[in-house]
Amino acid sequence: MIERRAGVRIDADRLDYELARRGISSRQFAELSGVNETTLSRARHGYRVRESTLRRIVAAMLKIPPMPGAELLLSEP
Repeated sequence: MIERRAGVRIDADRLDYELARRGISSRQFAELSGVNETTLSRARHGYRVRESTLRRIVAAMLKIPPMPGAELLLSEP
Protein backbone atom coordinates (compact mmCIF):
# COMPACT_ATOMS: atom_id res chain seq x y z
CA MET A 1 0.00 0.00 0.00
CA ILE A 2 1.29 3.45 -0.92
CA GLU A 3 1.07 6.00 1.87
CA ARG A 4 -0.38 9.37 0.90
CA ARG A 5 1.55 12.41 1.96
CA ALA A 6 -0.37 14.43 4.48
CA GLY A 7 1.10 17.76 3.43
CA VAL A 8 2.23 20.53 5.72
CA ARG A 9 0.37 23.07 7.79
CA ILE A 10 1.56 26.66 7.44
CA ASP A 11 1.37 29.03 10.40
CA ALA A 12 -1.54 31.14 9.13
CA ASP A 13 -0.86 34.07 11.46
CA ARG A 14 2.76 34.17 10.38
CA LEU A 15 1.80 34.03 6.70
CA ASP A 16 -0.60 36.96 7.15
CA TYR A 17 2.07 38.87 9.07
CA GLU A 18 4.64 38.32 6.33
CA LEU A 19 2.18 39.44 3.64
CA ALA A 20 1.44 42.59 5.65
CA ARG A 21 5.18 43.26 6.13
CA ARG A 22 5.52 43.20 2.37
CA GLY A 23 2.45 45.33 1.77
CA ILE A 24 0.91 42.78 -0.56
CA SER A 25 -2.57 41.30 -0.70
CA SER A 26 -3.15 37.57 -0.73
CA ARG A 27 -4.55 37.90 -4.26
CA GLN A 28 -1.40 39.66 -5.48
CA PHE A 29 0.78 37.15 -3.68
CA ALA A 30 -1.08 34.23 -5.22
CA GLU A 31 -0.40 35.64 -8.69
CA LEU A 32 3.28 36.31 -7.98
CA SER A 33 3.91 32.96 -6.31
CA GLY A 34 2.04 30.86 -8.84
CA VAL A 35 -0.11 29.40 -6.06
CA ASN A 36 -3.82 29.15 -6.76
CA GLU A 37 -5.72 31.79 -4.79
CA THR A 38 -8.02 29.16 -3.28
CA THR A 39 -5.03 27.08 -2.17
CA LEU A 40 -3.45 30.13 -0.56
CA SER A 41 -6.72 30.93 1.19
CA ARG A 42 -6.91 27.39 2.52
CA ALA A 43 -3.35 27.67 3.83
CA ARG A 44 -4.30 30.95 5.54
CA HIS A 45 -7.18 29.14 7.24
CA GLY A 46 -5.10 26.30 8.66
CA TYR A 47 -5.56 23.61 6.03
CA ARG A 48 -2.64 21.46 4.96
CA VAL A 49 -0.92 22.13 1.64
CA ARG A 50 1.52 20.16 -0.48
CA GLU A 51 5.23 20.59 0.12
CA SER A 52 5.54 21.93 -3.44
CA THR A 53 3.08 24.69 -2.51
CA LEU A 54 5.14 25.55 0.56
CA ARG A 55 8.23 25.78 -1.65
CA ARG A 56 6.50 28.21 -4.03
CA ILE A 57 5.28 30.34 -1.13
CA VAL A 58 8.74 30.48 0.44
CA ALA A 59 10.44 31.25 -2.89
CA ALA A 60 8.04 34.14 -3.54
CA MET A 61 8.47 35.51 0.00
CA LEU A 62 12.22 35.60 -0.50
CA LYS A 63 11.82 37.63 -3.71
CA ILE A 64 9.54 40.29 -2.18
CA PRO A 65 11.37 42.50 0.31
CA PRO A 66 9.57 43.71 3.43
CA MET A 67 8.60 47.37 3.58
CA PRO A 68 11.19 49.22 5.65
CA GLY A 69 9.77 49.93 9.09
CA ALA A 70 6.57 47.91 8.61
CA GLU A 71 7.40 45.69 11.58
CA LEU A 72 7.25 48.79 13.81
CA LEU A 73 3.51 49.11 13.16
CA LEU A 74 2.39 45.51 12.79
CA SER A 75 1.39 43.22 15.63
CA GLU A 76 3.55 40.13 15.97
CA PRO A 77 1.80 36.92 14.95
